[in-house]
Amino acid sequence: MVAFNRRILYQYIRRIAVDMLLTPFAFYLALLIQLDGQLTPPKLEAMSHAVLPITFVYIAINLFFGIYRRIWVYASFRDVILLSETIGLGTLILVVINVYVLPRYDYGLPTGSLVIGGLLFLVLSTVVKYRRQLMAILFASMSQLAGSRRERVLIVGVNETAQQLATQIFLGKGRLNYELVGFVDDDLDGHGMTINGVEILGAPEHIPKLVHDSQIDVIIIARQLSDREAMWQLISTCQGTAAQVKVLPDMAQVIESGYKDPLTLRDVSINDLLGRVPATTCVESCRHVLADKVVLVTGAAGSIGSELCRQILRFKPQSLLALDNNETGLYELNLELNQSGRSPLHLIMADVVDGYKMDRVFHRYRPQVVFHAAAYKHVPIMEEHPDEALRVNVLGTVIVSEMAHQYKAERFVFVSTDKAVNPSSVMGASKRIGELWVRSLKECSDTIFTTVRFGNVIGSRGSVVPTFARQIELGGPVTVTHPEMTRFFMSIPEAVSLVLQSATFGPSGEVFMLEMGEEVSVLNVAQRMIRLKGLRVHKDIEIKFTGIRPGEKLHEELADSWEFTKETSHPSIYRIQSSNNSIDREILLGVISILTDGLNRIKAAQRVRDGIFQIASCDIDGFLNQVAGLDLMQDWRQPTDGDDMKARTKEDVLCLVRQPIMGSTLAGCAS
Repeated sequence: MVAFNRRILYQYIRRIAVDMLLTPFAFYLALLIQLDGQLTPPKLEAMSHAVLPITFVYIAINLFFGIYRRIWVYASFRDVILLSETIGLGTLILVVINVYVLPRYDYGLPTGSLVIGGLLFLVLSTVVKYRRQLMAILFASMSQLAGSRRERVLIVGVNETAQQLATQIFLGKGRLNYELVGFVDDDLDGHGMTINGVEILGAPEHIPKLVHDSQIDVIIIARQLSDREAMWQLISTCQGTAAQVKVLPDMAQVIESGYKDPLTLRDVSINDLLGRVPATTCVESCRHVLADKVVLVTGAAGSIGSELCRQILRFKPQSLLALDNNETGLYELNLELNQSGRSPLHLIMADVVDGYKMDRVFHRYRPQVVFHAAAYKHVPIMEEHPDEALRVNVLGTVIVSEMAHQYKAERFVFVSTDKAVNPSSVMGASKRIGELWVRSLKECSDTIFTTVRFGNVIGSRGSVVPTFARQIELGGPVTVTHPEMTRFFMSIPEAVSLVLQSATFGPSGEVFMLEMGEEVSVLNVAQRMIRLKGLRVHKDIEIKFTGIRPGEKLHEELADSWEFTKETSHPSIYRIQSSNNSIDREILLGVISILTDGLNRIKAAQRVRDGIFQIASCDIDGFLNQVAGLDLMQDWRQPTDGDDMKARTKEDVLCLVRQPIMGSTLAGCAS
């Protein structure tokens, strides 16, 4: 702290000393200019008496407005404005004193000298403070005249970021061996005009001709279009030329991807083709929920879980518990997020369906905020193994949420999916049961239980985008299930940031839906990914249609027909309200327990599958009628006085369902 104060004091002294030299020089020069070089002893004597008070006025005003505290190496136009206002105010004060005060004492200076002196002092101060930038411009101009040929660049888009990039190119910063030829923009009014001496040459449709005529080597796209088709048309136009195509990321991408330099150029990616304006979040509200808290993330080694860990750490939690049964995934997550060994990240190797282990975790760490992202997500695999979908997606959710309730966590956020809407797959139906269960807890707990529902995320495990990328690298074919299949797409960082934002909302039992934009044709995604690699569809890479897999839909939905959306305080998050009554918690817990007990029965896979869909559709009566005569529980059938077995009735089942079985049946199943 002492060293810090000494450095600041040194900076102040050095800058004040510079102004003590510049001010007298500026005002003596102003007097010389004002008198056409004819200095007279009286005028010179008057200035000699006045120059010290003049210097004091400017130094005092600079101190008051913080001019000496600013780092001028990174100064912008706003800093020039502030410097002009400060010196202008000082000059005005001097003129007022000279006109209205000094004449009373038969003393004064030519007003013109004060005005000219103020202007000269402003020019000299600006030159001194911007000396590094001015030297860089001078050397850049000299190097352009003497240097070898550089790659010729065309920038698409006229905005602040594009101008910053143009400045870097001119100054030769960032190892950019480029020569800026011009800009391209949609605004017809700007065509033919110049920006910092560089002309706006035309519109995007003129790019092929400009590349040919001006021998362009690199096209840099410096604007992000929210219209997917417009963005694809722009990229397609650029890729139709001989020039290399680069993209300047927007600020949201800079933050998400951790670029060291916000003007880092990157290659065109599939994210550009699925383009959407990234949503922003309220940092303060998220910090209020997460800062200095013990936060638990289940499924922490997965795509969503690992990104949750990355973003949560930015809000400085007291500790972050990363729980997963994937040893390798946890190890790699720790390597990424805890290289220094000082991160509050704690790895927990556990299975969410292990009730005893989860109880120990909650008892030891007492998490205050829980994000439950652990789940089996691959639709075709869960169709073959409905017992695993029930065990992990349903029973795991029940156990973790019950622990959150028992140990009085503040918030519990259940990460759901659009496949839970009108489910056609076991995976979607199991996540739907998870939604129903979380909603049922609002009546019996002080913990705020909420659900966040969203569609596909780009780059997640099993997503079509990395699958297509691997198939293209291998030379094809690229497999698409159906030519008319569509999906919602969102980047993983954006989805997770909105999940964190949803965690700040209440009350308990709410279901939130993320704004996913328009559905995207999966076939178009495949075609454009092939073309991004400079390859031709059906010539270089084949596209093969494999047929819709079990459980898949042609088009996903984000809300059921009996659900309706309501706006929240965030434009990209909606509250889902349902006209259907929620299932009683005890009944829901009972039927889940009965179905879970059936996992150990021979040939019960189809019965479990049917039961998952019945519970997901809230058809509890149908489920009870079906299981009343089936051997789904160990004591499901009772011996009579003879050797015959008598099936229980629906009323018997309902009686059993209403028994408090959380502590016994589910714990037994978990073990």
